Amino acid sequence: MYWLSYFITCIFIILNFSLNGQYWNNNSIEKHSCCKQAFLEKGVGTYEQNPKLHDYNISFYKLDVQVEPDEHYIEGIVTIKAKSTHSSLDTLVFELMDYMDVEEVLVNNTSLDFIHSSNEIVISLNEPISKGSYFEVSIDYSGMPESDHNFFSGMNTGTCSYGTPVMWTLSQPNNARQWWPCKQVLEDKADSVHVFITTPDEFIAASNGLLTNVTDLPENKVRYEWKSNYPIAYYLISLAVAKYREYNFYAPLSNPEDSVFIQNFIYDHDDILSQNKEEIDLTKDFMTLFSELFGDYPFASEKYGHAMAPMGGGMEHQTISTMGFFSFDIISHELAHHWFGNNVTCATWNDIWINEGFATYSEYLALEHLESREKADQKMAHFHNSVISEPGGSVFIPYSETTDVWRIFNGRLSYRKGAAIIHLLRFEIDDDQLFFDILKEFQQIYKDSVATGEDFRKVVDEMSSKNWEWFFQQWYYDEGHPVFDIKWNQKNDSIFLTVEQHRSADTSDFFATSFEMKFSCNNSDTIVRFFQSNKNQNFSFYYPCQIDDPSKVKFDPNNWLFKEFQLREFIGEETEKDHISVYPNPFLNKLFIKRHTQISEKLNIDIFDVTGQRIYSTILENDKATINTHKWSSGLFIIEIKDNNGSTTHKKIIKN
Repeated sequence: MYWLSYFITCIFIILNFSLNGQYWNNNSIEKHSCCKQAFLEKGVGTYEQNPKLHDYNISFYKLDVQVEPDEHYIEGIVTIKAKSTHSSLDTLVFELMDYMDVEEVLVNNTSLDFIHSSNEIVISLNEPISKGSYFEVSIDYSGMPESDHNFFSGMNTGTCSYGTPVMWTLSQPNNARQWWPCKQVLEDKADSVHVFITTPDEFIAASNGLLTNVTDLPENKVRYEWKSNYPIAYYLISLAVAKYREYNFYAPLSNPEDSVFIQNFIYDHDDILSQNKEEIDLTKDFMTLFSELFGDYPFASEKYGHAMAPMGGGMEHQTISTMGFFSFDIISHELAHHWFGNNVTCATWNDIWINEGFATYSEYLALEHLESREKADQKMAHFHNSVISEPGGSVFIPYSETTDVWRIFNGRLSYRKGAAIIHLLRFEIDDDQLFFDILKEFQQIYKDSVATGEDFRKVVDEMSSKNWEWFFQQWYYDEGHPVFDIKWNQKNDSIFLTVEQHRSADTSDFFATSFEMKFSCNNSDTIVRFFQSNKNQNFSFYYPCQIDDPSKVKFDPNNWLFKEFQLREFIGEETEKDHISVYPNPFLNKLFIKRHTQISEKLNIDIFDVTGQRIYSTILENDKATINTHKWSSGLFIIEIKDNNGSTTHKKIIKN
């Protein structure tokens, strides 16, 4: 799922909503001790579900519905085939919001009594169904799905930019029950789905899989019959109905001799194709690239495509992404979901990273391989700046926050930090062939199924023959980002580094991590790789060329890390004016003050803004202090350091 972040951010700021939205985050996140074990012991879930939903496994859904894009109303019959997993199944439960009406329920062609309340349909069976037996349920229903007109409304009606009506659905994370009776359990994918859509004949209806028939009906109605034979999660079943025209072509897979049908449903207006053709055609390149990197497109025997709708982003409905607009980023993102999200689905909403982190990183990969590494790195720098804009927040969704859709689809954490830690894992593995082999193996092991972050880690462990628990604990489960203070000097033919690291969030001391330093001398660049395993660590290495300019020393020159840092040169003993370090500079959420000389007296620390107003004051009695600057406005500040003798030092510091 992809959001048009800047536009939506502005809208929600104007409306003063309190959101942790996709692709951005306007609120500070409550701090958590992101201990993996604590999360896993609590279990997962987004709302309290009836345990009887786990007494059967779905094998097939058929939605036979009638809709009109200019009426917010749906009616039809949903047929469900399932297999009992209970020793004596005497009650069936399905989910449907109470504001929808249920006319009749049939179980194995027999009409049965039911109770529709608490957003559930509860059916008492005349005779229990034994374990392993298949059964069929048909539910005749209708109603006007309620909509709060936000991105996550289950069924939506509106008008496109040319004023014609459009109807579309978006069931993630738990909104399928808003418009059809279903079972909202991620790990229980249906083996196949049929979606039959009846609508006035002036409209075209798009859905999952292949269009197997178009049937003319009385009263100027037409039925579009879509069928898919691939396993599918409940939230990926979709409808999109409008005055469409088709723009279709084929896209090569990893072997140019193999291809997949690309079926695009765009608004029936001449300008739409001319305005969007260049972007839509990028689907060919993305399809080939991702098939090479992740393994061939998982739904190749059916199709891939897009259906336009007036929404602020896109949604990766299986084989037919619903799109509010077309661009390099959104097309690559939604297509990548067909590997990460659709073929392999997050097993819990806690692990939405499996979907959104990898799809967002695929935007980077598309730029890297199809445009340039420079453009890709600009994208990653944008991700990094977003991640470090706030001090805390984990990629893994704590159990207590899975009731908040805006936390699940938090743009800063689930998307951009999720992508950034995949990039960082690639850096730590330090072997691109192995990295992409891991992604392919993960797709094969969990094909047509679900997976957690832990499942992915196990594949990384096995493929690399290393234990990566430390990496996932600190980057995936824990919070924040590293803040580095790096000092370097050169003596004769050696360079010496002192690296001190703090964490932006108050959850633990530091991040164990590799990092690189670049040294430029005599028109030659040397990149040296280190691994920091302690909070304070010294390094040295042989470097005979004499560096004549401190600007020729760079920390993390390829921007693998999301971090704050200060890099300084010290020649010999530190001078009196440098007996206090203030870093990083520029800073964001925290400012660190460190005394390098022996502690013999207290130091008075005052910080002033550009108007001369004192905004912070403290007395430094120990060797260091940490100042939380999260609520400070951006701009220039002056820090004044005064000792007992009245000697005063001033330093300029800047908050980004």
